[in-house]
Amino acid sequence: MIITIGRQLGSGGRIIGKKLSEAMNIAYYDKELIEITAKESGLNRTLFEEADEQARTGFSAGILGMRIPFLSEGGIAYSGISNEMLFQIQSDVIRNLAGKQSCVFIGRCADYILRDRKDCFSVFICANDEDRVRRIISYGGDRGIKCISVEKARDLMERGDKRRAAFYNYYSNKTWGEAASYHVCINSSVFGIDGTVSLLKEMAEKTSVYSV
Repeated sequence: MIITIGRQLGSGGRIIGKKLSEAMNIAYYDKELIEITAKESGLNRTLFEEADEQARTGFSAGILGMRIPFLSEGGIAYSGISNEMLFQIQSDVIRNLAGKQSCVFIGRCADYILRDRKDCFSVFICANDEDRVRRIISYGGDRGIKCISVEKARDLMERGDKRRAAFYNYYSNKTWGEAASYHVCINSSVFGIDGTVSLLKEMAEKTSVYSV
């Protein structure tokens, strides 16, 4: 059983994914993917993180050419590499992990990357703006900023969604957050975090892909 979760910034999607993986006793992958990808590719983890950040910030004709150092037998070497190449490397890691065990993937176009698998259940989580702003303030936004204002939280919310949409829409042939792009779209403000986890678990276990 593979569950992919796309989410609005501040919707609680990350904690829902984590709790869902624990409730179903399956693996969970979010930031862990950077560590695994860096290890398997030989690329420096810090530079993968920086590339991930650049990819979310914007695209220049779809590709941001970079010279990224990687580990080699002789020490650090350099190689020209594009964001598309980095995306492909991470996509291969996601496919390999999905082929080994049941798991939950957060973001990173995992639903599109695994679109050919019949055991993949894709979810998008949204929430009311008030709850999203409150949650962003509570954890300081997506950059660890502390004591931010409501206005700053709203700005982070809007920019965060734009980055995620740009990333998803560029690498997939679907539209981020659109119902037709996923099996299920759910509002965590209506059901709460734990209620959303329970509903998704029930739906996942009842869906036809669970028994494949």
